[in-house]
Amino acid sequence: MKKQFFYPMRNPNDPSHVEKIPITEEIYNSIYPNIWRTLQRMQRSGQCACPKPMLWKCDADCIICPYHANGNTVSIYTPIEDTDLLTIIDTIASDEPSPESVAIDKALLEALLEELDNLGPKGKRICQLVALNYSEREAASIMGISKTTFRYQWIKIRDQLAEKLKDYK
Repeated sequence: MKKQFFYPMRNPNDPSHVEKIPITEEIYNSIYPNIWRTLQRMQRSGQCACPKPMLWKCDADCIICPYHANGNTVSIYTPIEDTDLLTIIDTIASDEPSPESVAIDKALLEALLEELDNLGPKGKRICQLVALNYSEREAASIMGISKTTFRYQWIKIRDQLAEKLKDYK
């Protein structure tokens, strides 16, 4: 038995009334991926409020669909009145760091490098091994000390650096 495919034909005068029109599998496979993409996009953007049992009525004609939740949706390209900005997209923050955060990060890095210089060669080596993601066991072996000694010295250095650099947070 061959599977039957249908297309929901919406009555333009009564959008809640939908008839199932038989279609071929070829037509079904050519139009339904677009319908599904549109449905998912509209659901993600909050513009489709169709209950699951009624999804069979979806024909991706959202304008006349009774489940279209047009509410207060606005395009990001909508012009903004009474401002110097052109559209809503102009108000979206950039992923670029602000000049202030770059300056703060630079000052913190300079202070950290200065404090690392003050630690001496053993303290610097411990910080290097931690920065390179060596385990405590591996780092202790590289330095020729016990794991507990390495852990104790690392905690001491970490707390010392945190105390000296607390003003940069």
